Parts: sequence; C-alpha cells; structure tokens
Amino acid sequence: MSLFKVLYEILSQNGWEFDFDNKNEIIRLEIRGINTDFNAFLFVDEEQESLLCNTHINQKIPPSKRLEVCDFMSRVNYELVNGNFEMDMDNGEIRYRTYLDLADAKPSQDQILNVVWNGVLGFDTYYPGLMKLVYGDYSAEEAVAFCIEDS
Repeated sequence: MSLFKVLYEILSQNGWEFDFDNKNEIIRLEIRGINTDFNAFLFVDEEQESLLCNTHINQKIPPSKRLEVCDFMSRVNYELVNGNFEMDMDNGEIRYRTYLDLADAKPSQDQILNVVWNGVLGFDTYYPGLMKLVYGDYSAEEAVAFCIEDS
C-alpha cells in the first residue's frame, strides 16, 4: 500500500476532514489552534519514503518586520527538538515544518498524528510572541521570552 493511501486511511479513520490532491500526493487540513487557525499541508514523497508537514498561518509578515522575525525564528529554532520555523523573505509567508523519515517502514497512526500536531502545537506556542513582535513593540528576544513565560 502506498504511503499516501496509508496517510489517507489514518486521517479518515480518525475523523479528520481534509482536502487532497491524489495526483501530487498532498493533503490539506484546516486546524483550529488555541491562538489562531492553521492550514497543514502534508506532502508524501513515495520515492524518498518520507512525509513532510508544513503548517501555515494566513498572515504574512510585513517587509519592515521580516529581519526581526528572522531573529525571532533563529532564537526559537535553536531550542526546538522537533520541527522548525521558516519564512519566505520575498512574500512574508511563515510556516512550521515537521518531517517523518519512513525508510522501509509503514508509519503508525501515532507517527502520522504527531507529525501534524507537532507542527500545530509548535506554531501555536510561539504565535502570540510572533504577533507581539510584528504588531507590538516587542524585540525578538522579548517576544521569545513572552512565549516561554506564557507556556
């Protein structure tokens, strides 16, 4: 059974609602977090036997704040165990990336759900500080500290 089919079945069995692109092997989930809503895109690579989950928010980072957001993300990423923040410097899109290497293994339900939830929970944890940085007067260092104190 293909990795995409396994993923599709696990999400279906767990009652998740999602859109999918069978041809490109992409699944899109809409997830309500505590602090904001997310779109999670699951990319299956059958050849590499891997699953990539990119968790996005709808907001774009304004050009004037992108360098400071890079500072914020670097500080956060240094402490993260699973996943990382990334930003497209051209359009301000920010995402949280998680990855599952499945070389010669069938993924378990827990592994699939964890790759999604790690992205959502990681992003949701740091979202308030990110917004204080972008729309408030917090520095990158203060925004990270706010997230750590808040959790």
